[in-house]
Amino acid sequence: MKKTKLCLALLAALSFPALAAEPETEAVEFYNTTLGHYFISATASEAKLVDDGAAGPGWVRTGRSFQAWLDPANAPSNAAGVCRFYSTGANSHFYTADTAECEQLKGLEAAEREHARATNAPILGWRYEGIGFRIESPSGGSCPAGTTAVSRVYNDGFANGEGANHRFVDDSELRGLMVDRSWISEGVAFCSRTKPSGTNANLAATSSNFDAVVANWTGTAQWEKKAGGSHTSAPLTLDVSASGAVTGSGRGCTFAGQLRSGDGFRSLFSGTFSASGCSDPAFNGSYRRFDLERYGNGTLIVEAKLGDGASEVSIEATLASASVPVTPPPTATPSAAGITGDWAGTVGWTAVRQQGGTSTTLVQANRPLAFSIAGGGAVSGSGFGCTFAGSLTQTSSGGVFGGNIQASGCGDANFNGAYTNVKVKRDDGRLEIELERESQAAGATTKATVEGSLTNASAAPVTGGGGPATPPPAGITGSFSGTFTADVEVRNRTTNSTTTTSSSSGAQFTVGSAGALSGNGFGCTFSGSLSPSAAVPGVFSGAVSASGCTNASLNGSYAASAHAEDNGALSLEMETETESGDVRTKVHIAGTAPRS
Repeated sequence: MKKTKLCLALLAALSFPALAAEPETEAVEFYNTTLGHYFISATASEAKLVDDGAAGPGWVRTGRSFQAWLDPANAPSNAAGVCRFYSTGANSHFYTADTAECEQLKGLEAAEREHARATNAPILGWRYEGIGFRIESPSGGSCPAGTTAVSRVYNDGFANGEGANHRFVDDSELRGLMVDRSWISEGVAFCSRTKPSGTNANLAATSSNFDAVVANWTGTAQWEKKAGGSHTSAPLTLDVSASGAVTGSGRGCTFAGQLRSGDGFRSLFSGTFSASGCSDPAFNGSYRRFDLERYGNGTLIVEAKLGDGASEVSIEATLASASVPVTPPPTATPSAAGITGDWAGTVGWTAVRQQGGTSTTLVQANRPLAFSIAGGGAVSGSGFGCTFAGSLTQTSSGGVFGGNIQASGCGDANFNGAYTNVKVKRDDGRLEIELERESQAAGATTKATVEGSLTNASAAPVTGGGGPATPPPAGITGSFSGTFTADVEVRNRTTNSTTTTSSSSGAQFTVGSAGALSGNGFGCTFSGSLSPSAAVPGVFSGAVSASGCTNASLNGSYAASAHAEDNGALSLEMETETESGDVRTKVHIAGTAPRS
């Protein structure tokens, strides 16, 4: 299929600085294995607190997320502020982008507060916590092109005494599964920008990658027969192999099955399932439905149904894994054993300027970060346009690694430089990352922080001294020339004004076999390098610098992305963002150049 020009959503997936209407964060979903409640957070720092247990025990990441905005200045004009509420009575959060619904809940809160003042009664209802994030909302129950519908389902917790809780799902199959679990569908709540995979997932759906559920799973299942309303609790054991083969036992049954598909989050799987030799013959046979939903590394919800109507029988269970990764014991040597490998995730990027006792937040965003750590502690990585390189050594605190990591080519210059305050620690299946650096200029101190959790991006560890070998950029090697367009957007926060100028120029680029890029256009001299992207197959990314440009605004360091068109042409996009005082400048250069 012909590849079209890279869209801005693809650049966002590649960790580049976003233009005005591109999502800047991920709303990450959590599940509480004790309460059975769901929670979402669009702030990486809050998500890390939940990971660390600050919100109480039992919270695990489901692996699901959808795109949104935190900064109103970056969100498009049709993005709505999502009101966030919390109820101590329900022990749950609630989110709505519907202005009328938000105002109604605020009114109920005001009435309850007035009643509480008069009676000293506790406030148990929904309390407004502010705008949780910004996102596009549906019109007439439908979402615009380029977005994915995020539906809201409700557990009917007010009626059944479980405490009201809602889940926001971007998959029609999952919505149906939740309804089958007796949740109530409440329609489309949000419209999230669709990710490059074609769904709102981080990866394309799979029919072969089942690593996320490979384990021995055990627990107690509910065995139910519709006829006569029979209901029995009994143990269930399932084993899932890397090929997706499923075996298991329980109540005399011998189970055999095969997973056929997994969603792009690697959290929802389905396949075939059959049972024989069951002590209750009603459970023998081929099941018409078999679904697995993974939560974190150690929880699996199983749903299997055989027959239909009055003859239906079902097996439902929440199982635990006996093979959850454990933190390796600390070693006395400075090796990086236990943290070696490829790691990726969405983390918080914060830059704060301190001057004269006043602190100003320059950047606060959630963006992807990828790290490769070799056995000797060598680190390479990328994120927010940055290229990272450095080394880690074990500190006196067991399992904690420090070191010096250098960042260059960042989309926001505040993150360029040496990070000497480094903390890296393995926490079960996650890698906790904390990078801090300070710089001083014109009597002001700027502190940049990169902080969050990464998960294993591959099963195979990195073995080279600087990370895995980079294959040559096949398909984009050669010389290219064509017409490119440069857009310069200048936003002045003081005057609340934005100006955009565009210009076109012929440009020539050459890409070497090792990925080195050089070129000229707009009076600029371009130089940099490209390497295969871990985010999207067939796409190459890297850092490119421009100097000597006729328009000085085009000078600087860019995050670049390229791919080969079917006709052999080079599609290239470059973005950069700088900030001086209250003025922020974004530059976007893009074009398609045929081979010379």
